[in-house]
Amino acid sequence: MKILAKLPPREIEGAQRVLEGVVAEVSSGNMCRVWPAMTYDEERNQTRIAFFFEWRTLPTPDEIAEVMAFTNEMMGKAPELLTETKGDPGRETGNAEWMRTGKKPPARRTN
Repeated sequence: MKILAKLPPREIEGAQRVLEGVVAEVSSGNMCRVWPAMTYDEERNQTRIAFFFEWRTLPTPDEIAEVMAFTNEMMGKAPELLTETKGDPGRETGNAEWMRTGKKPPARRTN
């Protein structure tokens, strides 16, 4: 995976903080925009961190695996959950609820 550019932080519902994003190109040539977001839950003494991806074209399983390997390496582990949606992942209700409260949405893939 190659990082092509930095992006300014954007609004992601439920997140307390969104970091700068990147434009990334996977080995196939498909590109995605990636934003890390986080929320600290004092009651649970927990920081929830999520990576929000927006793909240029619908990703293949290999392309998803490539970006997941990148985020897994950054975090030092695989994610606890993975959701996919057709719309804006930063405004998807289940993702926002998880960022706000820690209530996990069901794993899903919608194409």
